[in-house]
Formats: sequence, C-alpha cells, structure tokens
Amino acid sequence: MADFTLKEFREIVAQCFENSEADELDQAALGTEFSDLGYDSLVVYEIAMRIKDDYGVPIPDEALDELRTPGALIDYVASFVPVTP
Repeated sequence: MADFTLKEFREIVAQCFENSEADELDQAALGTEFSDLGYDSLVVYEIAMRIKDDYGVPIPDEALDELRTPGALIDYVASFVPVTP
C-alpha cells in the first residue's frame, strides 16, 4: 500500500472534483480549515469515502468532525497506511 501524503490527498480531491479543486491545494493549505477552502461537510464526507475505498482507511463520523484541515486528515490517514520502503 502506498504512503498517504499531500500528493495522494490532491489525487483524491481531483477524482472527486474533476481536477478543479486540487490545483489550489498546496503546503500552505494544509492548516486551513475545510470551510475556509470552501468545502462543506458533504464534500469532506465524499473525500473520506474515497479514501476508504482507495486506501481501506475508514474514518468514523466522530473522527471526521474533528479533522478540520487537510493536514489533520492527511495525518490521520497516514497513521493507518503503512509506509513503503
């Protein structure tokens, strides 16, 4: 299984939004709240479902409520995805 970094997060967002939103995600956006990026709870839920489908990491609703930034979500998923050598 692959690592989960900003690159993989951007790929997930690109799949969900046909590349239009992924271009805006960079290192500076990692600490920005999803709501400030224009992502409502349904958008974040869709991203979480895609992560579950692609990486096998389920994100419970309670955890998703606490993961308010791309950086927090990436760190959460990365803690479950084994690092490849």
